[in-house]
Amino acid sequence: MIEVNLSQQQLEWCEEHTKKIVKKYGGDKTRGSGSYNHNRIDSNLIGVKSEVATVVWLRENFKNTEVSPCFVDFENSRGKPDIAINNAFLEVKGLRNNHWEKFKRCIPPHQLKQYVKKNAIVVWTTTEADSTTEKVFLKGWNYASDVDKHGEYRRTICDNIWLKEDSLMRSMESLLEELKK
Repeated sequence: MIEVNLSQQQLEWCEEHTKKIVKKYGGDKTRGSGSYNHNRIDSNLIGVKSEVATVVWLRENFKNTEVSPCFVDFENSRGKPDIAINNAFLEVKGLRNNHWEKFKRCIPPHQLKQYVKKNAIVVWTTTEADSTTEKVFLKGWNYASDVDKHGEYRRTICDNIWLKEDSLMRSMESLLEELKK
């Protein structure tokens, strides 16, 4: 597991970006958009902080490589990964720290299908749902095909395919080697 500490400036950017996402999809009063049917600032903030932390970590480890944070342009991100690096298609899935033991590695079935088609790498993260907590934990990663092959159906706030077995999650350190190929 890797711990990334976001700067105050990064946290402020995350909060502003999250507000734009929520506004775009109808504000807190809607059922939201996408698989999760929610559109709250706190839940979106987990995802945005997780994406930013993953970019920070990748840029620290790939100084001479372009790391493209496609999530920044969320209005034009259809068909694009959260993050692109070395022709790899990365998707970031974040949870609250206290939800990790209960939910861990889940992907909605229709997202999983798209991720498998793109040979996506999924990075699993946790953080707090606020703009004051700087710590984001990069727990591990898997190819979407790992989840497709070994996952089982699980209902949480939506339908999910759950990679239940902890031993199947790959270490963040091994992602560095994988991305160098």
